Amino acid sequence: MTNKKRILFVNDEMEMGGVARVLNTLMANLPEELYEIDCLILHKTGLLLNEIPKNVKIHEGSSFFASVDRPLIEIIKSFDVKAIFNKLRLIFYMKTGLIKNRIIKERKKIDSIPYDVEVAAKEGFCTIFTAFGKSKKKINWVLTDYSVCNYSKRHMKLVKNALQYIDLNIADSIQAIDAYKKVFDVESGISIHNLMDVNKVLKDIDSECSIEFDGLNIVSVARFHPQKSIDRLILAHKYVLDKGIYHNLYLIGGGEKELELKKLVSDLGLNTVHFLGYMKNPYGIVNKCDLFVLSSLYEGFATVVNESLIAQTPVLSTKVGGVDEQIMNDDYGWIVENSQNALNEGLFNALSDASKLKAMKSKLKEYEYPNKDILKQFIEVL
Repeated sequence: MTNKKRILFVNDEMEMGGVARVLNTLMANLPEELYEIDCLILHKTGLLLNEIPKNVKIHEGSSFFASVDRPLIEIIKSFDVKAIFNKLRLIFYMKTGLIKNRIIKERKKIDSIPYDVEVAAKEGFCTIFTAFGKSKKKINWVLTDYSVCNYSKRHMKLVKNALQYIDLNIADSIQAIDAYKKVFDVESGISIHNLMDVNKVLKDIDSECSIEFDGLNIVSVARFHPQKSIDRLILAHKYVLDKGIYHNLYLIGGGEKELELKKLVSDLGLNTVHFLGYMKNPYGIVNKCDLFVLSSLYEGFATVVNESLIAQTPVLSTKVGGVDEQIMNDDYGWIVENSQNALNEGLFNALSDASKLKAMKSKLKEYEYPNKDILKQFIEVL
């Protein structure tokens, strides 16, 4: 017999990005003596599958969920007839409400011995999947600002119905939970910041780097998705170059906008933008750069901001959800209005004073992230 609580985390995929990294960090930090942890990946794919902690038992969703994380337009462009059919079938089930019965059928094995707590690790379809199960306590984890972008706008009735069965909504910033409660008309909700893998970041900042940095250098780590608005960063980079401040821009990541972004760089005639691709350990490069830039249109709580601060590099960020809970004083960086002009001027002002950037990097050696307090909050909830 064991007194451990049985916890199930449900995620749609484990692609390189904030949600999967945050989930892995939380699972790795939950005490093994308190919890027996399982993780269900509806569409078992993604580079971060390999970083799921070894004590976590992994479950895979059936083929019915193979398209859950893929936009229809992307599947159509692939000309994969089977994938298109699967996606259209999933959409049909969601539009008609038949998805509830299908989920109950798909969950039979999972629900044979109900979990003490089940956590939808990403709001949206994972919320629906969790809501219609038999776990004793159900938690919905919100990781974006729904006042700016509502991913569930095409299925509002279905999601609102599912939320009736959710015991608690947790968001990673105050703005995110306030927005979620308002959009979906729910009362149960709290804010808990994301855990950070501090030791990993600190270890990796000393990793070898083949890049020879020269002059001022800025960096961004992101999935090349419209949300991240990397095109705005490239345009701001060009603006500052034209104002006479030479610097390099390093872009770590990839995604559906990559070809478009590379064309933009080519059209602008820039040889100062460097695409480095996906990197498991980007923190050595972040540490060696003078400034990290977050150019997103919206966020919940951008973990990469705190990772950059842990890596001792100040941050320039657009004003997105949660960032004012992260960049809390002038030693950490700058927050600018969420527009192209503001990003242009913010980057110009930041790079205008190289000595200040150097002093900020030195000051950030004292930065401490409150992981212990955050983990305590999660444990109290579970």
